[in-house]
Amino acid sequence: MTRGMKPHFWRGEWINDEELEKRVAALGALSIPSEPAATAAVLDACGKTALALLDKRSPLRRRLEETLLMSGAARRTDIAPALSEIAGMLGREALEAKLKRELGSKRPFLLNRVSYQDDLFEAWAPLGLLVHVSPQNSFATGAMSAVEGLLSGNVNFVKTGADDCGFAQILLEALARNDSSGALNNYLIAACIPSKRRDLLSKVFAAADGIAAWGGESAIASIRTMAPASARIVEWGHRISFIYLSKESASRSETLDEVARECCRLEQLSCSSPQCVYVDAAEWGAANRLAENLAGTLARVSKTMPRLAPDDAAAAEISMVAQCQELESCLGKARVLAAQDGAWRVLADARPALTPSPLYRTVWVKPLPRQDIVRVLRPMKAYLQTVGLACGAADVYELNQRLISAGATRVRRLGTMTGSYSGEPHDGLYALQRYCRRVSAQTPVPSRGISAFDELTLYPPPPWPSLPKITAKEKFSSENPQARLFFKSGGSTGKPKLSTFTYDQYDDDMLFGAQGLYAAGLDPEKDRVMNLFFCGGLYGGFISIFSALERLRVAQFPMAAHQDLKMVAQAIVDYKVNALLGMPSYLMNLFEENAALLGRYRGVAKIFYGGEHFTEAQRRRLMERFGVGLIRSAAYGSVDIGPMGFQCGRCADGVHHLQQRLHHLEILKLDEDRPVSGEEVGRLVFSPREPGSGKPPRYAIGDMGHWVLGKPGEPCPCGRLSPRFKLLGRVGDIFRIGTAFFNYQKFAQILSTHAGYAGELQICLREENRREKILLRVSKGAGLSAAQCVKSCLEHYRDLAEVVLNDKTLLFGAEETPGAGFKRSAASGKLLRVIDERKR
Repeated sequence: MTRGMKPHFWRGEWINDEELEKRVAALGALSIPSEPAATAAVLDACGKTALALLDKRSPLRRRLEETLLMSGAARRTDIAPALSEIAGMLGREALEAKLKRELGSKRPFLLNRVSYQDDLFEAWAPLGLLVHVSPQNSFATGAMSAVEGLLSGNVNFVKTGADDCGFAQILLEALARNDSSGALNNYLIAACIPSKRRDLLSKVFAAADGIAAWGGESAIASIRTMAPASARIVEWGHRISFIYLSKESASRSETLDEVARECCRLEQLSCSSPQCVYVDAAEWGAANRLAENLAGTLARVSKTMPRLAPDDAAAAEISMVAQCQELESCLGKARVLAAQDGAWRVLADARPALTPSPLYRTVWVKPLPRQDIVRVLRPMKAYLQTVGLACGAADVYELNQRLISAGATRVRRLGTMTGSYSGEPHDGLYALQRYCRRVSAQTPVPSRGISAFDELTLYPPPPWPSLPKITAKEKFSSENPQARLFFKSGGSTGKPKLSTFTYDQYDDDMLFGAQGLYAAGLDPEKDRVMNLFFCGGLYGGFISIFSALERLRVAQFPMAAHQDLKMVAQAIVDYKVNALLGMPSYLMNLFEENAALLGRYRGVAKIFYGGEHFTEAQRRRLMERFGVGLIRSAAYGSVDIGPMGFQCGRCADGVHHLQQRLHHLEILKLDEDRPVSGEEVGRLVFSPREPGSGKPPRYAIGDMGHWVLGKPGEPCPCGRLSPRFKLLGRVGDIFRIGTAFFNYQKFAQILSTHAGYAGELQICLREENRREKILLRVSKGAGLSAAQCVKSCLEHYRDLAEVVLNDKTLLFGAEETPGAGFKRSAASGKLLRVIDERKR
């Protein structure tokens, strides 16, 4: 530790030895938070810390460099690469990959439905208080284990040794300081406790729910004597690694160069460093030749790699082992080749049994034919870790199988033995799983439609340090350098925009889309579903619905919005389809064009729609004429930012629950950037909950709506506490012509309610004879003439009658139009509601 510095970090405070003893004595009464460490907070804090480690001018980086140099815990030349490697491991992308690989999800503590056929839910849960007993030979291991402890939701107590440099304490303090929520302080303790202080250690272990320990058999045995029977002990004991060479690779100079570098790297102090080199041969001569060639290579390579000299005890062990091998050489089939200055040594031996090396560039060379690998090495199975393998492609499968069967947990290309990757198993195990327990739950009442328990709670607003600016729809930009998936918006409200996604983001969105469909009433076990959304031209409607249905494992017929409506209708009947997904305009055309066939069938029981809305008259038509019993939104979503809302079985038309795991929602006044009051109509403004998503905060999606407010704290009748809102159309549905403002939704509502109109409606804004004109297009053959349309609107739309009949400043008319005459978005097939044909 830095001179004068208190050596212990305890939940946000630096404390001295005396205070540590007091707190350890009361550790059994330590308050364990009821919620696991918040994954989002951990990822955010780790990401900020990683950036600080990469910044050579940051106070954290300078402090750690000084600590490591002053303590001698690392050579000057090794510090920068080590800190860079740690920063890579702390990066958000690396940790998210680790979570998904090891715990299967970026939200591992969320109780999720096991399947859609029953009411069972499963999740991971932390052990509680997890003690990490750091090894003496690795300054970063304890701290990085604590990061894994945070990812697994635990309160973490890192025990470092008497001679520890304080790296863990400094790094964990930085993590806590970089947590904007301030909650991670409660999950982090790092204390310097000598192993001889069994009085203190026994109290620490007595309070532990889990103990992660590094060390040899005697050290682990000592911990077991002090640990309670209820504590899970996760052993990361000493391991031994080696190199295996085929005959061909053993004769190549480039292979021997890599072998020599592996033997010099880290002075073999890592468990994944090689202590022995095997050659695929039975005869002593092959091992002897390899030893001579490797000695020559080591003599050259060792000079190019900075050397850490062994301490007196290690030097004595090296000398003893080398002298014993010299004596063995008198009997033949044993040999010692060493540098005159003692920088390296090769111990050749005809006996194939795996022998530990005294390290510090000391390596055994032995013969071991492949057919004997399992027989010779299996007795050491509990201690084997990494094998550096060099062979041709034809030998890869066989040698990997033999080495793994013998007990190896890692097989690596030469040059990468001591490296790692995010989410890699350690000693054959996933650390996060060992630091967690798997739990299951069932709701006391039937929970059909519920996919995860967090649907029954309310998410807080984002912890913004300052309120971000609002991003208007026309300013939308999706920038994600990691993106691998690209879609275009439909363009029904302006120029199409390119939206970018990583595959993980897309997978998340489709999971939420699937859960939304399930909440809306789709039955994955019984329904037979036809996907009739539009596809092609980078439009994501069809493919995203396909992906959501795939996750539900429902029987689906991916037809798309095929223009042969007769063929589509016949397929619905032939394949006994009972649920349709598509856009209202396409679905209405499908039913009207095939009214006789689908009227007789009456087997379509469910319709899930998107992109547009059904009018009340259209709903009545589908239910009364064709027997449809359920019409609900498939999802409220946007290619810009993904799923935003879903309907439950108790939602009225247009009402949605917020997808609160993905988004935070504000409803702001139409004419200013202030929140609405009560159920006042306003603009919907969405913010992603996940930093680094590439989606803008406070994005004005272009839709209008209002909150659906019940009694304070009262859930929806379905049991969900997530906010509810009612969609009222696009901000662009309100248009100005002449001296007045009009609303598309008002025209649609009047024609549906007062004229029973169930067809499509399109409004064109034109200029005729130097005057402006509103022209309504209605579906030909839908039972409403142009004259009836004009009459109904003028009777029931007061503002319209005022300017048309009284002021005579606006022309108004209607025309009956066949389905092909309506203008639609080329990409999505959506009906363009308002078309402005005026000259500007």
